[in-house]
Amino acid sequence: MGILVRKLSGFSGLVQDNMYRFQGWRFLTLGRALERADALTALLHGLTDADAPEGALDLAVEVADSVITHRRRYSVETSRDTVIDLLALDADNPRSVLFQMQVMRAQASALPNALDNGRLSPLLRAIVPLESLLSVVSPEKIDADQLCTSAPSWQAFLT
Repeated sequence: MGILVRKLSGFSGLVQDNMYRFQGWRFLTLGRALERADALTALLHGLTDADAPEGALDLAVEVADSVITHRRRYSVETSRDTVIDLLALDADNPRSVLFQMQVMRAQASALPNALDNGRLSPLLRAIVPLESLLSVVSPEKIDADQLCTSAPSWQAFLT
């Protein structure tokens, strides 16, 4: 596994440092952000549920490689709200769902035909509402099942 991780890290470094920023790179970046957001929501869905085993919140922070950030930012023990805040709603944390949504929006905005007669493309129309909701919702309004639902059901977060 160590060899595989080194090779994948090397490939990722090549992509980030040497690949020309054309449409293929944008789709590669979109896909990586989508996979990260999907993995994070699945992780949060399973580990922030009320029925999750003891230590699940600490495991979520560890798996998301955010232990140091959590300790620096929150002087309290790991709690459901701090984990959701850091791993789902923190716009400055590259390991958060919201950060990945911002990456997706930026890359989708740079694609050809991102605007069609002044209207957002279908891809941007899917990204923007989710990004907006994640930007304004508070951690206590999110339950584990809502992390894996579609945008219309997220409207309940705002009430």
